[in-house]
Amino acid sequence: MKKRGRRGLTIGALVLLAVLVAALWLLFFRDDAPEAVSTEAALEQIQEDLAAADETRKDPAADDEAQDAAPPPSGDDADTSVEAEPEPVDEPDGGPEAGQTPGDGLANSVWTVDDEFGDFDFETASGSFAGFRVDEELTIGDVTAVGRTGGVTGSLAIEDGTLVSADITVDMTTIESNDRRRENVIRDAVAADDFPTATFVLAEPVPLDIEALESGATIPVEVVGDLTVKGAANQVAFSLQATIVEPGIGLIIGSAEIFWADFGVDLPQAPIILSIDESGVLEFQLIVRPS
Repeated sequence: MKKRGRRGLTIGALVLLAVLVAALWLLFFRDDAPEAVSTEAALEQIQEDLAAADETRKDPAADDEAQDAAPPPSGDDADTSVEAEPEPVDEPDGGPEAGQTPGDGLANSVWTVDDEFGDFDFETASGSFAGFRVDEELTIGDVTAVGRTGGVTGSLAIEDGTLVSADITVDMTTIESNDRRRENVIRDAVAADDFPTATFVLAEPVPLDIEALESGATIPVEVVGDLTVKGAANQVAFSLQATIVEPGIGLIIGSAEIFWADFGVDLPQAPIILSIDESGVLEFQLIVRPS
């Protein structure tokens, strides 16, 4: 009877331990990483952001309502002077209309990363951002670690239908993660205090399908450039998807696989971490506007 009782206690303890481990997984280490960047998701989010901005513009200002409701002045307070009609202003001849790209249309234009459009949020992936994803094996299961930041600036130039320059800077000190306990570890791994920015500079010109872009199509683009992380520079090939959302707003989605050792990135170590892939995916979403 005593053996049977001990066996029952042992089984009960094991069941309790399993329940605790499952609860720990669900609360802290579940694989809740956001989806990889995609043109479809980005376009949907951009339309939501544009609709929200349009609603904001439509709301009448409170002071305008107050002015409309106020009675006209009378007596000594009334202004009886006659305002002079404003002189007509000559409109400049030619020039791009609002929302159009400068220069000779899209084929010759300069674009700047818009870091104010939308509101960067780790979950909704609104606005411009850059980051990484890497697979981890923990003692209680496999997860995907993701880090992202909305601190992205830069510009690109197109001449005669060819992408001739691209210079992008990423703020490494503002990286967020799907698990906040990773954030300090990530910043330490990339030495963000000593190397607060990462950069990408286009190394080779890339011909673009301007007609397809102007028609609203999404085109694939392969670019090669010098990527600098933690002070180490390597040439990296990015696969891009580019599209013109509407006049004056462009979207560029990109990703590339890199090996952490190439950039001197030290993989974090902890008792719960069994292994971290030696390579990961860099990804970005850029909202660009003509300069």
